[in-house]
Amino acid sequence: MPAAGRWTNWWRRRRHEQAEPVEVVAEPAPETPGAPDTPPAPDPWRPVAGEFALRLLTLTWEAVHHIGEAEFREQDSERRKVLFRIDHSVTRVRRLAENLRVLTGEPLDDPDQQVTSLQDVTHAAGAAVENYERLHFGPIADLAVAAVAADDVIRILTELIDNADRYSPPTEPVTIAAHLTGDGDVVIRVEDSGIGVNPAHTPWIERLLDSPDGPAPDELRPAHLGLSVAAVLTHRHRSLRVRLVPRQPRGTVAMLLIGADLLCETPRPPEPEPAPAGSIPEPRRKPLAGNEVTMVLPVQKQAMPRRVPASVRSADPPPPPVSTLAHRTTWHDDAADFNAGVDAARAKAPHRNERPPNVEGPR
Repeated sequence: MPAAGRWTNWWRRRRHEQAEPVEVVAEPAPETPGAPDTPPAPDPWRPVAGEFALRLLTLTWEAVHHIGEAEFREQDSERRKVLFRIDHSVTRVRRLAENLRVLTGEPLDDPDQQVTSLQDVTHAAGAAVENYERLHFGPIADLAVAAVAADDVIRILTELIDNADRYSPPTEPVTIAAHLTGDGDVVIRVEDSGIGVNPAHTPWIERLLDSPDGPAPDELRPAHLGLSVAAVLTHRHRSLRVRLVPRQPRGTVAMLLIGADLLCETPRPPEPEPAPAGSIPEPRRKPLAGNEVTMVLPVQKQAMPRRVPASVRSADPPPPPVSTLAHRTTWHDDAADFNAGVDAARAKAPHRNERPPNVEGPR
């Protein structure tokens, strides 16, 4: 039978079934006094979406590897620029796949967690947004984020910078700075001169960022998926807080608070050991000529010593308040006061240009 005939017969049977519907009345289940409510069934699509995101991550890492090899071998500068833009696009796709894993509750295991300086944290987050060229970096505190939270801090900061990049004029810069507070915490500020936050969305955003359980499934909004990702990652660590405040005369200031228990000293490269007395220093090697060939011996690299993450204060930080409401109010007040102090100091200080970012390319 031709395909058209099979489709026509199916359509006739479908209309006949709809013409004579069979009404089925479900009997209510008997209620048991004192029985707890039945928990809702888990969403079967969440693990499917998590697995789909994992496969996307695998493909993006494979694509980045091949593009990197092509960039290394390409000699034409114009073609290298095109490969770089492709590499940057794949990096953003990888970030979206990681965000999908975060929203589905799937883990993002990094086998190589490292203590990361705030300088590297801010630049890594900025390199993953579309228009990274417009980012301006202000003063960055000379501290580092502990290995257990460095990747999450980078992902949170990336979403805040991405929002500032997408909702502000392309001719205006986005400024990033990290300040050390008197309590030993660090506040990273992301400032833009965009349209600002819609006042109608402010209650939802505050509830999203302040809820101790993270965003509920029915509160996820497609227009604010970046804030939902930031909320999920923030609630993995009790001393991470995010706050959005209006910027005068226009724009938004996104503030990320990193508690002192997640900060440590910036790792320093080990100093070379002094040569023993009486030893002959190794002579400098002259560069090889173009037609000379030599054998390069493998270099035995020693493992770099890692510092133990510790607080920058002499005493351990006090335990967080028991009441979530009190803690939220304190953080809101501190964020507003800190933001007002920075604006006042900036108004009194002479104008100076911010240092442009030194981003060679996203990796």
